[in-house]
Amino acid sequence: MSLTSIELLSPAKVNLRLEVLKKREDGYHEIRTLLQRISLYDKVRISLKGEGGISVITDSPCLPVDEGNLAYRAASSLLEEVKARVGVELHIQKAIPISSGLGGGSSNAASTLMGLNRILKLNFSKGRLMGIGARIGADIPFFILERTAIGTSIGEKLEPVEIRPSIWLVLVNPDWEVSTRWAYEGLNLRLTKRHIHIKLPAFFDDISQVVRILHNDLESATIAAYPEIDEIKGELLSQGALGSLMTGSGPTVFGVFPHKRGAESAYRRMHAKYGERRWVFYLAKCI
Repeated sequence: MSLTSIELLSPAKVNLRLEVLKKREDGYHEIRTLLQRISLYDKVRISLKGEGGISVITDSPCLPVDEGNLAYRAASSLLEEVKARVGVELHIQKAIPISSGLGGGSSNAASTLMGLNRILKLNFSKGRLMGIGARIGADIPFFILERTAIGTSIGEKLEPVEIRPSIWLVLVNPDWEVSTRWAYEGLNLRLTKRHIHIKLPAFFDDISQVVRILHNDLESATIAAYPEIDEIKGELLSQGALGSLMTGSGPTVFGVFPHKRGAESAYRRMHAKYGERRWVFYLAKCI
């Protein structure tokens, strides 16, 4: 029996480290980043339909349902690649906040490419899917790789690494959006060049190693405009986090915990203390 529909979990990511090295002639920025998937998931159901065209159905009123949606563009690119005249319906159930630094749109696009690869029995390699994804968004290849990785160039060139210790995260999203373009435009590259670019190991066997490399060059510009981010970082540390960092261009901030019990306790205390604010809290594990 032919497979005509598939549902995939589409994980979020955090940047455990993000260095902005220089601005390129094409307008993008050269970066080095340590990317980690976490157990906060959207659900993406991909279904074939008889008529041509691509449709996106979602429970989020803020999510584009046309070419502005990365999953839509991923489906369009793959169908064009194989000259397939088939209709595709994407049903995206959102849990990852939009424009939050958690990579939800890129993850949805990666899930779409991997799901269509299975449904259409294309047998494309990960490398080929990653190449298609890279033309759409820099983070998409990482989600197709399905490994913790160091990303260079604009983030699409990946070197897998292994983080052995269990790491739990408490994430706080202030429930407003930060534009990635705005964050990069506000960056003072002269200040980032003062930062010593440390060697990142291919293997982390202790959580203290992870905490030591936590860094995000985009934090300074974003915190200058949104000091609430610095407040969240301080609160996570006061609740027992070993380290705290803004992910991507923000505004989501995460705290690092070695054990689930400590993370759960911090999650409950912060939710009780700040429940009247618009902050949204998540508890997740690195996967």
